[in-house]
Parts: sequence; structure tokens; C-alpha cells
Amino acid sequence: MKIIVHYPETPEKQAQFDARVAKFHAEYVAQYIEKLNCPTDQKLKLLDAVAQTILEESEEKGKNDI
Repeated sequence: MKIIVHYPETPEKQAQFDARVAKFHAEYVAQYIEKLNCPTDQKLKLLDAVAQTILEESEEKGKNDI
């Protein structure tokens, strides 16, 4: 499968594009976890672990930008 992407030409439009891609990824992960054959409490723990990992990576990236 080939996908052709025409990236936005302005920083504002690039930010919108980035937000849409992030939203798509988040929805995909949530749907994937929802379909898993395990109890709801395990799914919630997994979602919490994913969120925690993202938060920690975001904080680490912020430290490296300084």
C-alpha cells in the first residue's frame, strides 16, 4: 500500500496535522485495547500505563529541550 501525504505549508497547518495524527493514534490504541480478551480492570490498567508512559516521555522531552 502506498500513501501519499502532502504536508501542510504553514506552521499552523502543520500543528493541526500533528494534532489529527495524534488523535488518530490515540483512538486506534483505545479501540485495540477495547477489543482485547481480558477483564475491564486490566484494560483500564493498560490504558493508565500507556498514559503514564506518554506523560513521562513528554516530561523527559521537555527536559531535553532546555
